[in-house]
Amino acid sequence: MNLTQLTSHIVTFMEYFFHAHLLIALLTYVVVAALLRKHLHHLKYRSISHEKVPFEKLNAPKISIIIPAHNESAGILESVHAALSTDYPNYEIIVVDDGSIDKTLHHLQSHFELTEQLRPTSSILTATAPKKILGAKEYPNLIVIQKAHSGKADSLNLGIQYAQGEYICCIDSDSIITPDALRKLVVKFINEPSLVALGGAIAPSNEIVIHDQKIVRKKTPQSIFVGVQIIEYLRSFTSWRTGWSYLDGLLIIGGALTVFTRDALVKVGGYRPEAYCEDLEIILSLHEYHLANNLPYKIWTIPEVICWTRVPKDKTGLKKQRIRWMWGALQSLSWHKQLMFNKKSFLIGWFSFPHIVFIEAFAPVIELLGLISLWACIVLGLLSYSSFFIYGLLIYAITGFYSWYAIATNDNYISSFDSLKQILRLGVIGLIEPIGYRQRDAYWRMIGWWRWLRGKPIEW
Repeated sequence: MNLTQLTSHIVTFMEYFFHAHLLIALLTYVVVAALLRKHLHHLKYRSISHEKVPFEKLNAPKISIIIPAHNESAGILESVHAALSTDYPNYEIIVVDDGSIDKTLHHLQSHFELTEQLRPTSSILTATAPKKILGAKEYPNLIVIQKAHSGKADSLNLGIQYAQGEYICCIDSDSIITPDALRKLVVKFINEPSLVALGGAIAPSNEIVIHDQKIVRKKTPQSIFVGVQIIEYLRSFTSWRTGWSYLDGLLIIGGALTVFTRDALVKVGGYRPEAYCEDLEIILSLHEYHLANNLPYKIWTIPEVICWTRVPKDKTGLKKQRIRWMWGALQSLSWHKQLMFNKKSFLIGWFSFPHIVFIEAFAPVIELLGLISLWACIVLGLLSYSSFFIYGLLIYAITGFYSWYAIATNDNYISSFDSLKQILRLGVIGLIEPIGYRQRDAYWRMIGWWRWLRGKPIEW
């Protein structure tokens, strides 16, 4: 076999490989899109409306909201006030200051007039001891724990230790939750007793402002850079994760807003301190524990609860985020590789986990191979330009369709946009995203792959 024949065989193999990968991805998108509608109908059909549940007259289960904060002086007060504005009657807020060296603790102390207090622990999830436990006189359900810097996961574990709620709500320090969020989330646990973790839809807060504790979108449009991330979040949270929830195959919930049963978190030992993507790792741990012990459980995301969080507004910040996400995903997937082809759950072992590994985690690798194959074909004169055009158009159409589908679902079920102009502008950005942005994002994720393979630590 000469070099030309060998090259031709390699090109043919790569062509079939890319076609198979695209077909599997397309079929998955179609299935998840269909299941999204069924899950939303399922929730609406089975659910007791949160407005109809008289929590004030019942013994409402207590929720502990845990907010880990490290150098978050710019937005910590806004986040805490948003949590305090909840209309749920039985909750507490625990802010864990993770060794901040800016004015995070100072702002909390001066604004809420904090004083030291004693508080018992209810479980042991970390060896880290608090330096101080502070309480607010005006807000008796607000406490602040000061500790040495040990990372977000360890801060969450310390917060869980001192939490007194039946449910644990973990949010980021820049998260802004709506006043009715806790009611909507608790109702889902009432409707489905086997639920152990529940997430809400996460949307970028760069485009909103708060007036009189009400969230209002800015009239001036955000940059295309932020708009592209809005599209990504809509696809991920409004559509993708909600669709997987119907199958009980959801493997990740955004860390900006997740509610757990306290019992489930304690049984898996809390968050793993060395995890870079603690939101993925904790969900995989819950799956692994419940499957190993043959326990009934459900893990869902619902789109009608929105948590606003700030996204990177420049290339440097987004690059660090995507490298960390990729590194952390590979770390967590390698820790829980026993979920692959797990006999206890056909869906998780043979569909959901293989999908997140081969379709999502390996996506930047496959895109890199595709670019290398493309240039090799051009140089060797083996490229079929008609096939290349059709293949590229198909990928573009799939991405565009899924973006518009996510926007339509958001507008139909959540209505988080104020005008048709905002929706159309976002739709146009969704059509621009596959050209340039996706390739840059794949390059950043390949950096995460390379650093993970080399065992090189990454910056937070």
